[in-house]
Amino acid sequence: MPKTDYYLIVFALIFIVSIFFVFTNFLKFKFGLDLAGGVILYYNADLTNVKSKEISDTLAAIKDLIERRINALGISEINISYTNSGKIIVEIPYVKDPQTAIDMIGSTPVLEFRIPLQKGTTTIFVPSELTGKYLINANAVLNPNTGFPVVELEFNKEGAKIFEHLTEKYINQPIAIYLDNKPIFIPLVREKISGGKAIIEGKFTWQEAKELAYRLKQGALPVPLKLVGISVVAPELGEKFLMLSIKGGTIGFILVALFMILYYRFQGIIAVIALIMYIFINLFIYKALGVVLSLAGITGFILSIGMAVDANILIAERIKEEIKRNKIITALELGFNRAWPSIRDSNVSTLISVLLMYILTTSFVKGFALTLGIGVLTSMLTAVFFTKFLTFKIVPKLEKLLTFKIFD
Repeated sequence: MPKTDYYLIVFALIFIVSIFFVFTNFLKFKFGLDLAGGVILYYNADLTNVKSKEISDTLAAIKDLIERRINALGISEINISYTNSGKIIVEIPYVKDPQTAIDMIGSTPVLEFRIPLQKGTTTIFVPSELTGKYLINANAVLNPNTGFPVVELEFNKEGAKIFEHLTEKYINQPIAIYLDNKPIFIPLVREKISGGKAIIEGKFTWQEAKELAYRLKQGALPVPLKLVGISVVAPELGEKFLMLSIKGGTIGFILVALFMILYYRFQGIIAVIALIMYIFINLFIYKALGVVLSLAGITGFILSIGMAVDANILIAERIKEEIKRNKIITALELGFNRAWPSIRDSNVSTLISVLLMYILTTSFVKGFALTLGIGVLTSMLTAVFFTKFLTFKIVPKLEKLLTFKIFD
């Protein structure tokens, strides 16, 4: 069996698998907030006590915490962005009720260890370096001496060093433990504490101690967050946008297919078959990789279809030129070979732009860049290789029809 036949069988299998998964529910499309509807929450982070060199890390820690809390509830298509001024935007698709979205993020407690500062005859407590961001574990236990519930804390290596330093520096002085800006425990330091463990004592019931430990374990916010705004995107609006996009894409495809068939005849028919394969393979990839489709992403997909058509036009034009000077098989070979450098250079330059957009821009543009990049890579397979294999498989069997100028 010729190599061409093997390649065509592989393409056919990929095509069949793609169609199967596109039209079944084994995998599902994931849509962004602009199409699925949802809630956008706007927060301000209080960075007053954060050193300027630590602002970026603090905001990244907040983003990671919010993602973990929402992902734990089964929603993975969220998008979180922030600025160094402390503004945080959380986009949660598929959620209709704003309060549900707020509850997903939850009121994670802000844990602080504050050190004493003498002002005249008054002792006040000011923030130290040790906060909830260094916490790796929290458990509710019974104090063996009193029998009352307490919350046992465990810090990471960096937090353990800070805690050891504080307890060494403030021996025979109190260090206050604040939760959500309220003092809940102000123990007197008797000796240096190593090992990175501490306890929170208070007038807790066992249930309260368990809940506090759970909330701290989920992730203690390094700084307080204040909710300053809420926006709701109705799912009906997203559905309308999606239907309009599908309708526009379908009309565009039909017009392009008619143009290719009427103008390029045989090569146009091959190009349309390749385009249909291209569309289904792309949709399968979006499902398989869990690509979140937004309006920008769909725009990138439609644009990539246009680029796939461009590749077929370049090939068809080169073949038309070569047929005037060579026999049909030779003309086909030269047409594909001489069109390839232009197609390659165009696609590579597009991929470079896509990579820069994906790395350097916001999530809205990243959706566009991702679908465009996937489309460009897929089009190089379908518009170039599949088209070539199919053409060389069919043409030898159509020699009697060549008098009808099926290429021109």
